Amino acid sequence: MSYMSEHRHSPYDNTHFSRFFHPTKGQHMIKVMPGGLYCTDEEEIICTGLGSCIAACMWDPFAKVGGMNHFLLPFDNSNQARHWHPDEIVSTASRYGSHAMEMLINALLAKGAVRSGLKVKLFGGAQMLGRHSMIGAKNVEFILNYVQQERLEVEAHDLGGIEPRKIMFEPTTGKAWLKRIAFNEVHHLQHEEEKYARKLDEESHRPHDDDVELF
Repeated sequence: MSYMSEHRHSPYDNTHFSRFFHPTKGQHMIKVMPGGLYCTDEEEIICTGLGSCIAACMWDPFAKVGGMNHFLLPFDNSNQARHWHPDEIVSTASRYGSHAMEMLINALLAKGAVRSGLKVKLFGGAQMLGRHSMIGAKNVEFILNYVQQERLEVEAHDLGGIEPRKIMFEPTTGKAWLKRIAFNEVHHLQHEEEKYARKLDEESHRPHDDDVELF
């Protein structure tokens, strides 16, 4: 059965997400696309599909506000990914990952969350076949380093491995559900991530006047 849906621009990052009503669950569901985020204080469910990408699910249990991002570190080639380290804060990959996390944190703070009260659950970073085989591991390396340096409280994580994931997140309570996706069902997800990765590669070669905003 298909559901009525609408594509919108996030108020925080100019990327699309899809919002639809799920009649069985009796709730609105918001699917976060690669490169996007969604933040809310409503009783909704945020969902996404993850291959090599990372999704950080973050919430403030007292303010009852939460959100999710969906990001991939950009690398020009496998050699660059192999030698990259998360402490290289001047690299494009590190700046992009930090920017994706700070955007989510800032969106939560704008809705009344307190930074010291934020809790996090982390998902993704699968070792997909082909182009993303190294990127998944580097995404995991980045996010674990980031939450440690930023002293964010990680309540749970499911990272790495070889199977893609579907994630559902209840932003006002912090509850999360994970379903592993068999490889024979992964073609659409892999296509989305490849398209996203190509876009990141193209953008990394363009001059930016606002690079400072990525720190």
